[in-house]
Amino acid sequence: VVELDEFKIATEIARLKAEFNALAYSRNREAEYPSVQECVHAILDDQLDALQAKRVAVKAKYPKPS
Repeated sequence: VVELDEFKIATEIARLKAEFNALAYSRNREAEYPSVQECVHAILDDQLDALQAKRVAVKAKYPKPS
């Protein structure tokens, strides 16, 4: 028989939610970053400055929490 400790369960749920929410910036960035295909084309077309500008804009939009 397993005894459940409601407080420990609630504490763990809160911890997991906080961890998930803390990484929201990362998920948002990933969704907006240029794709691998776009990166390859930028490299081949010598458009690295434009690619980097796009990445910087996404990072500014979704800053990493301190």
